[in-house]
Amino acid sequence: MSGFEGKAVLISGAGSGIGRATSLAFAAHGAHVWVTDFDKAGADRTVELIADAGGTATAVKLDVRLESDWQAAFDLTDAHAAALTTVVNCAGKSMLADTFTMSLDELRLVMAINVEGAFLGMKHGIPRIAKSGGGAVVNISSIMGLKGKARMAAYCGAKGAVRMMTKAIALECAELRNKVRVNSVHPGVVDTPAWSKHDAKEARMLAGAEGASGMLDVHEVAGAMVPIGVAASAEEIAETVRFLASDAARHITGAEIVIDGGMTAD
Repeated sequence: MSGFEGKAVLISGAGSGIGRATSLAFAAHGAHVWVTDFDKAGADRTVELIADAGGTATAVKLDVRLESDWQAAFDLTDAHAAALTTVVNCAGKSMLADTFTMSLDELRLVMAINVEGAFLGMKHGIPRIAKSGGGAVVNISSIMGLKGKARMAAYCGAKGAVRMMTKAIALECAELRNKVRVNSVHPGVVDTPAWSKHDAKEARMLAGAEGASGMLDVHEVAGAMVPIGVAASAEEIAETVRFLASDAARHITGAEIVIDGGMTAD
């Protein structure tokens, strides 16, 4: 037994990166995974990878900003045989921008995806998890929710909000005795496709780490910013998420788990 047989997990932002790796990790341990993403093609590809590995999953298009999308996704889980025991809020959006030229619409977009998305996932997911007998929510925050960085005001603000919302809702669940635990995970530099989308200007803003292609080089960033000198893999983050959702973590709630190679140790 791997711990998640007969159970279902819903993961947002599961069409690539950490969300995809987390989907694969849960499926490998017996869960039926609801692979949700704004990019339906990415979600479909994650489902294909899970099927190739012998697991089961369903792809669902989900814009985490829309409450109607969340309701529709959870309606699907309600009709499925496997009881929903875990929600992973992984969908997110970063932004590198000068605070004094950033538009209010840009700020609102970052807040909507990161903060409102996590809120809606918990608002609609936690009652269902409780009805299933208990389980866990894991919110993917960031070390930028723990420390500031110039030109990342929107992202730091959003991930800080996710961190504190996690703690507040964890205490609310504890007060209700609904057997739902809520924790946040705070990665540092992770080798995912999202990093390679930053152009040369953004690379220099982050760490002076422009690669040969003129785009950000995640390994150069890790060498410059991570004390142990290497980036984390998406799979390393995924295994931590899976642990937090497992019965082995039954006494962990309201916690912030940092996976950053020492970046916040000073």
